Amino acid sequence: MGEISSAKNGNIIIENRKKLTASGVKDVESFSPEKIVLETENAALTVTGMDMKVKKLSVETGDIFIEGQINGCIYSKGSADKESFLKRVLR
Repeated sequence: MGEISSAKNGNIIIENRKKLTASGVKDVESFSPEKIVLETENAALTVTGMDMKVKKLSVETGDIFIEGQINGCIYSKGSADKESFLKRVLR
């Protein structure tokens, strides 16, 4: 989806498990209604839930706004999600 410029710091705000705002996002690796994978300055951020939609994405500031049922957020170092996707494709 292209490189997004970001601030050095990242924040996550979750409102009532229905709205998520994140800053410091460099790139959107993948997205579906159940899983959105973001590249931040320091780690990959995986957001899981149901009926999620990216409502706003600011390329200039690295901010993203997601709506839907937010079930979890997991930071992970490295590219574990990319490797598993690649393994699935190459089977």
